[in-house]
Amino acid sequence: MAARDNKRALKVIRKLHTRQQKQADKIDIMCRDMVAAHREFATKLANLTFVTSFYESLLQSTGLEDLLDAAVGGIREAIEEADAAVFLLSENSFDVHMADIGVSDPVEKREFQHWFTRELVNSVSQMNRICSLDQLLRMGLQGPPGILKTISIVAIPLGRFGRGVGFVLVYRPAHLPLQAEELSRLAAISVGLRKAIGSFQQSPANSLQSR
Repeated sequence: MAARDNKRALKVIRKLHTRQQKQADKIDIMCRDMVAAHREFATKLANLTFVTSFYESLLQSTGLEDLLDAAVGGIREAIEEADAAVFLLSENSFDVHMADIGVSDPVEKREFQHWFTRELVNSVSQMNRICSLDQLLRMGLQGPPGILKTISIVAIPLGRFGRGVGFVLVYRPAHLPLQAEELSRLAAISVGLRKAIGSFQQSPANSLQSR
């Protein structure tokens, strides 16, 4: 009789243990989901804050040069130790804009102009995603290997519906590769920046002047 009662008790204990383990697993999954949701919300909020601030800075621009200076400045503030160059297509060529203020660039404007052809600038501007260095090289980028190995670099397209406007080249030291969260911020500003550039390009008086 005692042996039977012990078996019943042991069976009950095992069931309780199994139930507790399942509950613990459910709680663990729920906690992980909550942490992931919080992280995702924080990322979206940071992106929204950056985009709002970025667009506000563009609204103060009085011309295309001023607009591009503001855009490069906004990227420098948002992406640690990064710099940017804006490539804009012209009728038969392209222009490169690099703001005068900011970090010390490993590349000068005249060097960038030799890395790209108009055809490559046009192709990159019509991509529907951010282009990595590997993708740019496959598309025809001709940057010196000695410089390319020292920087992490991406291109943010500024095109729509098959019409290329240009792109923003963002780069920083290779030991600080651009992260997914930072690329998400950069992608979020492309539409507004493209529209702002287009509004100034409609006026001949505001056309980009090479520096």
